[in-house]
Amino acid sequence: MGPVVDLPARALTSKNVNPLQEKTPILETAGETTQYSFFSTQVDTIAHASSIQQLKSSSSIFETLFETGTQSGLWWLHVASPSDKDLETLSRMLDFHPLTTEDIKTRELREKIELFGPYYFVSLRAPQQPKIATGVRASSANVYAIVFRESVVSFTYDKSPHPAHVWSRIQEHQSHVALTSDWICYALIDDIVDGFAPFIDCVQTSVEVIEDGVSATRPEDIGLALQSIYKYRKEVTRIRQHLHDKIDVIRCFARHCGSLGSTPAEVTLYLSDIQDHVLTMMANLTIAEQMLSRSQSKYLGQLSWDSTCMRNQIADALSRLTVIGAIVVTMQVITGLFGMNVKVPGLDVAGLSWWFGILGFILGLILLLFVIARRTQII
Repeated sequence: MGPVVDLPARALTSKNVNPLQEKTPILETAGETTQYSFFSTQVDTIAHASSIQQLKSSSSIFETLFETGTQSGLWWLHVASPSDKDLETLSRMLDFHPLTTEDIKTRELREKIELFGPYYFVSLRAPQQPKIATGVRASSANVYAIVFRESVVSFTYDKSPHPAHVWSRIQEHQSHVALTSDWICYALIDDIVDGFAPFIDCVQTSVEVIEDGVSATRPEDIGLALQSIYKYRKEVTRIRQHLHDKIDVIRCFARHCGSLGSTPAEVTLYLSDIQDHVLTMMANLTIAEQMLSRSQSKYLGQLSWDSTCMRNQIADALSRLTVIGAIVVTMQVITGLFGMNVKVPGLDVAGLSWWFGILGFILGLILLLFVIARRTQII
């Protein structure tokens, strides 16, 4: 496979161009813009167009395929953001089952592989960047593939890099790989599964940071740390669910591989590699879940300890206030008695001895209450 042909159609003679550099900007287009990409083993280029008519004018092989419905050799047509009209046209041309067309139109989210006579239909969910920081759940877009014996038709509704990665992989391995439609389907599944690895690495790194920060987290930041743990546990659960669905798809793919008449031996050898990747990722997610659970328990224990210390401090402060209040009330009672309409002692005695006696009695009573409070460890 050679370099990419952009429209207007023009041949690129150099075969040393990196196809991924040429293809990626074309594949990652806005969701509203339809983009066709056509690959055939009979030519050394990949044709791109924004409509079926434009693709027919740029590729004689596709024009023959469109007019006759048959084409010798392996070919692959990828459609990014197809319209309902485009789907109906391709459905009539390639004889898609109505259920297949309906699943693609409605953007069926369930991952599955279904056999429809001359082809099997693959619906696989691709990873997307998780929005953990904003608390918004990341939505995943599916990659749909219709696999015939000697052809593949795939559809995406987002900026999917997976077809470009597979095309680059075909160029790297075409000299020693028996290229079949089943192999292209395997390569798509493998690239989608590998796409989860960066997100899992990001989650693992964040989980390690959370666990290392347990002892250094301030009490007022524990609430934020618990919120982060909740969001990451939710993300771990979401990724594990996607990977678990991939296992079922891989098993179905192993059953349907070769059902169209091709030899499944070559592709079957690769399936164990995908399963190993999935099992490794799920094991890493299990470890991350355990670390998050352990960190959550530590944070909750720290929060409980801080709450107990706070309650003890509040109880201690209230005890001191109670003692102070008792002393103040005692003083008020004594002074209030002498403020009533009664004869005040000492009026008939010259000097201030009675006054100092009353003041000394109050101060002595205060000192006595203070000593009692200290001995009982109230203050």
